[in-house]
Amino acid sequence: MQYNTYDRLKVWVKGLSLFCLLIFLPSSALAQDETDYEADNTQNTDLQAGENYRAIYDQAEQDYNIGRLEEARKALVENLNDFPLSLKLSAYRILSLCALGVDDNDEAERYVRMILDVNPYYSTTLSDPQRFIDMVENTKDGRNATITTASSQAETLAEVPVPTTLITREMIDNSCARNLQELLAAYVPSMIIVDCNDDINIAMRGIYSNGQEKILIMLNGHRLNSYATNIAAPDFSMSLDKVQQIEVLRGPASSLYGGVSLTAVVNIITRKGGEVDGIELRAGGGSHGQVKAGMIFGKRYFDLDMLIWGNLYRATGESFFIPSEETGLGIGEGDVTVGAIGPKPSYDFGLQMKYKDIQFLFTTLFSQVQSPYTMTYTFSPYVFDRYRTFSGIGPSFATHTNHAKISYEHQLNKVYLKASATFDNSDLTHYQVITEPTVYAAVEVLPLPYEVISALKGSDGIYRYLNAQEHTIGGKLQGDWSYMDNDTHRGLLTFGAEYSYFQLDDAHYLLGYNHTQTIAENDTIRTACKGHESNLNGYLQLKHHWRSFILNAGLRFDYKNRYDDTKIREFSPRLALIYIQPKWNIKLSYSKSFIDAPYIYRKQNEILYNYMGQISYDQKLDPEALHSAQLTFGATQWLPGLNFEINGFYNHARDLIYILLNNHGNIGAIDNYGVELSARYERRRFTANLSASWQTAARNDMFDVKLDYALNTPKLSTDLLLAWQATKQLKLRTHIDYKGPQHTYYIDLREYAALMGTINLYGEKWTEMHEYMESPDCDEAVVREMEEGLKLIEESYNYHVENIPVFKDISARILFDVGATWRWRNLTLDVDVKNLFNHHYSISGMSTGLVPQRGRWFLATIGFKF
Repeated sequence: MQYNTYDRLKVWVKGLSLFCLLIFLPSSALAQDETDYEADNTQNTDLQAGENYRAIYDQAEQDYNIGRLEEARKALVENLNDFPLSLKLSAYRILSLCALGVDDNDEAERYVRMILDVNPYYSTTLSDPQRFIDMVENTKDGRNATITTASSQAETLAEVPVPTTLITREMIDNSCARNLQELLAAYVPSMIIVDCNDDINIAMRGIYSNGQEKILIMLNGHRLNSYATNIAAPDFSMSLDKVQQIEVLRGPASSLYGGVSLTAVVNIITRKGGEVDGIELRAGGGSHGQVKAGMIFGKRYFDLDMLIWGNLYRATGESFFIPSEETGLGIGEGDVTVGAIGPKPSYDFGLQMKYKDIQFLFTTLFSQVQSPYTMTYTFSPYVFDRYRTFSGIGPSFATHTNHAKISYEHQLNKVYLKASATFDNSDLTHYQVITEPTVYAAVEVLPLPYEVISALKGSDGIYRYLNAQEHTIGGKLQGDWSYMDNDTHRGLLTFGAEYSYFQLDDAHYLLGYNHTQTIAENDTIRTACKGHESNLNGYLQLKHHWRSFILNAGLRFDYKNRYDDTKIREFSPRLALIYIQPKWNIKLSYSKSFIDAPYIYRKQNEILYNYMGQISYDQKLDPEALHSAQLTFGATQWLPGLNFEINGFYNHARDLIYILLNNHGNIGAIDNYGVELSARYERRRFTANLSASWQTAARNDMFDVKLDYALNTPKLSTDLLLAWQATKQLKLRTHIDYKGPQHTYYIDLREYAALMGTINLYGEKWTEMHEYMESPDCDEAVVREMEEGLKLIEESYNYHVENIPVFKDISARILFDVGATWRWRNLTLDVDVKNLFNHHYSISGMSTGLVPQRGRWFLATIGFKF
């Protein structure tokens, strides 16, 4: 069963405290030994030297302010190498200003480059001279920020083989976003929020599932997606405070990352300890029971860079009254709660350390999202507090995960090698209310033995509880070989191999009734859920520069041994041709990706088939596949401060997995195309980011329904984010979000139950007719009457089939978010208001009804840095 989260939190805090003691106490103890020279030196460095260097810097800054430029420059240059990192940045600034004061532009630019080497996102202030501000901005423009996700190596945005969105720390601060889902939807073209009732979800280019399982999410290159469900929900368990930048690959990426990166890859890059250089504390609260707290500790000790973070978030949610006609079964009106996190808070704790060539990452995450409605097809209101809890968890989708990774890097002549070992484990809970009042139709369509259905039929408060624990171990070896480097040609060959072993350790499936009572667990099903799988893959990638051209080609082969000894063999190619000019570039790319059917889906189908005898699709699920072609044009500084990118794409997706009630099948296909625009305009006190997309579907098959548009995906979507530095201390921001009209689809459970009854009735009447035809008293007139009766049943069958899918329109919407940040020395105050004008709207996702979204929410936080 699920472990107690608070106990885990206590263990984690104790472990973290012990770790800090192990780091800091030895130096403190040695400092007390007056006979130990090294201890005295450490004490002087930590206490006296730090104060002395601050005094030297303060005196140099004072000299600069009164025009004693040479004295300021000399004092800083003589002590610069001994300054701590945070003081170095300030010293570089003063040295650059001194050089500008004597019109030495080359020297001033040299120090500006040193500033940007330490912090590529350095921002000037209103008190800085305009010459210095212009020099910083021009130097930034000439050295585009680098990313590592697209080709597993550092490269500029102009060089990446597929369209890529880079979200910087400054963009995060300007976004008004509360979690990763909102941040991605704001900045990444074609990424749309889809609400599936059970979990926080996001879709890329109209391809999605019940959970977020088609987009790979990584933390510093380490996979966060569950190996059992393929899900990594971009929710409040992934804090944004620790993030330096986020790199988003738009399109298939299996040539590098294998069978989860079907439509996109999101790589979260944490800040470095030396950049934090202290302790940052943050706490706040807001409407609808929001409580937020966070801590970041970062430091660099010679060759050791360390970052420790912790974040908590909780919200009681916002209530909406839902009339019975808007529910799935047309009954059970009442209040639904939207945006509830808890009663246990979501949290994100982690540690990132780098010592020379060794790097270590550990993070523990917990998320809990309370479903507004009962299960997908009934979607009716229910009362959360009526239901029993399991290990403190009520009806919700809850996940607790731990991730650990250790890696080693080494340069061997022209080959750069990196080896890593990983460990991941998860505790997954899906606790659903099936129906609050007694609804026979909802019970009859469940994949349950007859005796269980009979027991539930007369009961209220029917629910099901699923819980599973998984773990995965893995190892990876990769290398970069620089096989050519001259005036006209530069070539790099990247290669790697990876192995992972996954095991589902335990599983529980419980059914309950009358809100608190439980039917005995089926041990046969519990045992059948367990299993293990292994995956072995290898890949090659060639990146060759010739003058202004870049050829980027990659191929990966995945070999997977499933729990039932079936094999998956998949090749994932990528080919891109890039042409780069000083102020523009153009890319043409093709890539293919796949994602294997989640372990849970395959097990569920098998159990339904073997133990329940209820399945309408082949229980052997195949991997989903996506082919994509993209043409991208990017421009840099066509106008001062303006960068933009236009991308056209065509997707061809097959064998998409959709859910029908309880089982899953490869019954979806989509061909869609579109145009994406992302642009950034930046001046001294003002920035604007625009993300826009237009997309449509040439073909969209779901179940037996053929459409010419993508469901739950607007044709036109735009996000505009504006930030204005009003004063030296005050920054204002706003986010304008427009989504065009959409269409949604769900299954009418009443029609489905009637259809099942019609099928059973047809079988009974058909058997009755054939038995009568074989009897000696058979009368042709009676047979014709029976045949007419069967035709009427067939007409009823066709009627129900046509009315099972229900299509609804979702109106266009425009939302406004506003926020402000006020800084004074080390103190920061933030206020954000989401959905300022309290616009009421609903959205939907995979086979569910319309789910109301949050109205006006506000959150205020206070932060302090020591």
